Amino acid sequence: DLPLSDLRNVWFQHDGAPPHKVSRVQQYIRDTFQQKVIGYGGCVEWPPRSPDMNPLDFFLWGYIKQRVYATPPPTLQELRNRITDACASASPAVLYNLQREVQSRVQMCIVDKGRHFEHDR
Repeated sequence: DLPLSDLRNVWFQHDGAPPHKVSRVQQYIRDTFQQKVIGYGGCVEWPPRSPDMNPLDFFLWGYIKQRVYATPPPTLQELRNRITDACASASPAVLYNLQREVQSRVQMCIVDKGRHFEHDR
């Protein structure tokens, strides 16, 4: 749970998924994040369906999966606990390195004129 006071520092990165484009969801995103939306409908443009550029795709899902499924979770509650713990385990150093990786990938995208480049890494 994120304290409401911290929400003002959070940005929403929209990946262009169809469920996120429903007007009710778009309104919730605008109300919650105001001008801090990256991607579809946001003030910061971002290429849709771009796994090379999306930290959720190139980092987070693998990071969480590795921690959650190191051994099979015996119960649904244990699965939930592991997901929560995995999300909380990202240290400031990990997040700093992730930020630098995003910056590097933006530069690679520019050099490759927007083409898919992850296979080149």
